[in-house]
Amino acid sequence: MALAIERDQRTMLAHRQNFVGRSVSYGTVAWDYHGRTWLVERPEDGEPARHCRVECSVCGKTLTYAVHSLAATRRRRARRWFAALACLIATVPLFGLIALDPSSLLVLSVAFGGGSLTFVTGWCLAFVAGGETGLVGHGSALPGYAKHKLFVPNAEDGRWM
Repeated sequence: MALAIERDQRTMLAHRQNFVGRSVSYGTVAWDYHGRTWLVERPEDGEPARHCRVECSVCGKTLTYAVHSLAATRRRRARRWFAALACLIATVPLFGLIALDPSSLLVLSVAFGGGSLTFVTGWCLAFVAGGETGLVGHGSALPGYAKHKLFVPNAEDGRWM
């Protein structure tokens, strides 16, 4: 799922419609968003992030977002992928500590605790890196179901992600 990151970025500012998730199937909920599409012009490479204000078409709240250039977005994405890879690589030797002394409680605690922590951190960083769009503000960079969310089109089929 590659996101379409472009110089003239087509994006959608959407407002979450329901307070509680709508049940779709057993143990699964869906969130409904409604919004409008707008075109964001990214700054030139090397320029600082541009701050833009947009009004939510549903609730009327004015939101401010920082728009990063294409090069800055690539750097932000690369830093997150690098940190995710470093955490995932660090997981291997931590779990490998078990081979040193599997009967020691300290070794088992450090191995399982540290290995699990680095693995989960690496997975979360990879998740965030995959969704990095260079549009930041009001919870848009956080995974989850914020009240206002920015969506960009998928590069393969154009669906909003």
